[in-house]
Amino acid sequence: MATDLRLISTDFDGTLIQPHFDGRCQPAFAAALADFKAAGGHWAINTGRSLEHIIEGVTLFAAPFEPDYVLTHEREIWHRDSDGVWRDYGDWNRICRERHAALFQQAKDIFRRVREVLAGAHDVNLIEENGVPSGLITADEAAMDRVAALLDSLRGEVPDFHYQRNTIYLRFCHAAYDKGTALAELCRIAGFAREEVFASGDHYNDLPMLDGRFAAHVACPANAIPEVKSAVLAAGGAVASASFGDGTAEALVAVRREISQKKPAAVS
Repeated sequence: MATDLRLISTDFDGTLIQPHFDGRCQPAFAAALADFKAAGGHWAINTGRSLEHIIEGVTLFAAPFEPDYVLTHEREIWHRDSDGVWRDYGDWNRICRERHAALFQQAKDIFRRVREVLAGAHDVNLIEENGVPSGLITADEAAMDRVAALLDSLRGEVPDFHYQRNTIYLRFCHAAYDKGTALAELCRIAGFAREEVFASGDHYNDLPMLDGRFAAHVACPANAIPEVKSAVLAAGGAVASASFGDGTAEALVAVRREISQKKPAAVS
């Protein structure tokens, strides 16, 4: 028996909004979201942005509904209380921060070598918070490919050390925390089954939520990178013909239509 969708998990930049665009919600996605919410659905934005940055983006986006959840930094889970304040959802964020602090202590030698290799590089900007590297920005994706290769060569020294990348941005992280595991924890806390979840993304950092483990229905817009398209197809998902929010709306409508068609006819 076909199971109704109850949760959609969408990336934001590149999946709903177009770079260098005005950031407003596209009519097709607004209509698809309104129809989904009218059926009792829930919406999570699963993003690499910080909480403050995604709140700004959501305000500008001006969709007909605000998200029920936001998953930030590719790992933290937030739920808006009845007073309108975004708060940690469960203990996940606290444990996540503790594990990252411990990991970054273990990875001191990796960070030292990264600093040495990147010293003098004019196309890579290392970002540090409280004296600890948190990520980096490159001049272009070719430079990012070079940095990723360097990190891959060092990761074996600390097995839990990993990173998430999206275009020219990269964040250092614990290997156990990504958009997929955060989505799984949200579903565990809120009571959503894998078969009730739809996920859509466009770039490398979206891959963990698009391989079918945590969302039975996966998709990507036409502007997604080839690696994402391949992962979505391998998971039995859909590559939309339209880009950005139009493509995500196209896929969402198609999935809901397919589910509806699979339901047994009502007996009169």
